[in-house]
Amino acid sequence: MTKENRHYTDLIKTHKIFTKIEGRWKFYDAYMKNKDPDAWLKSGDVPLKEGLLLFGFIHSWDPNFQGDLAKFLEIYKDIFPLLKDFKHTTIIEVDFSHEVKNAISVIFDRIAMCPRTKRYESTDASKILHAIIPNLFVMWDDKIRSAIVGEGRDGRCYAFEFLPKMQESAKEYLDSFIKENGGGYESAALQISKVADNYSLPKLIDEHNYVRYTKRKSLTEIRESSGSTLDIGHFP
Repeated sequence: MTKENRHYTDLIKTHKIFTKIEGRWKFYDAYMKNKDPDAWLKSGDVPLKEGLLLFGFIHSWDPNFQGDLAKFLEIYKDIFPLLKDFKHTTIIEVDFSHEVKNAISVIFDRIAMCPRTKRYESTDASKILHAIIPNLFVMWDDKIRSAIVGEGRDGRCYAFEFLPKMQESAKEYLDSFIKENGGGYESAALQISKVADNYSLPKLIDEHNYVRYTKRKSLTEIRESSGSTLDIGHFP
């Protein structure tokens, strides 16, 4: 992946572009507004209603998703002791120690094997993890993976390569905001989120990746086509 000169306004601009070119964003909003934000991280026993809502969201993006809800809920009980430790962790704060990367890798691989068949649901595993902890996990798809980490698609690639790269990107976006507006990482993330419909930083990074790599819009095209027409907000 080519090194980019990242600026926080790129996230705001691509968010606006994303909602114009991708009609399925409404399904994400509907899921996030209707889910119980605490249900998944209270215990490993998740209410069936929450599982149905989650799988409905996944199917809205991927009609070919073959996850089996009953199998997934059993898997979730097994991985809950690992996942609960990330309950309050953000993409900025996470310490990517070898132990943490291993834990995320295990969680990812187990979720990806939720179909009744041996199909490995790599893209949808990232969506499931993001839906459960939206301030930490960044989604990916085939084209995003290829652009950022190459051919890898398993939990090890996600935990050891992709997610640390997303943390690096997140910090660069926030650094550009802090340089111009002051403050720290937490306040910068909150203010950017506020302008971008209160979406989490990992979601905004995913949208940027989607516009750049899945929809193949160049960074120059994004900046030139949207810079004069989009209200990117005013910060104190």
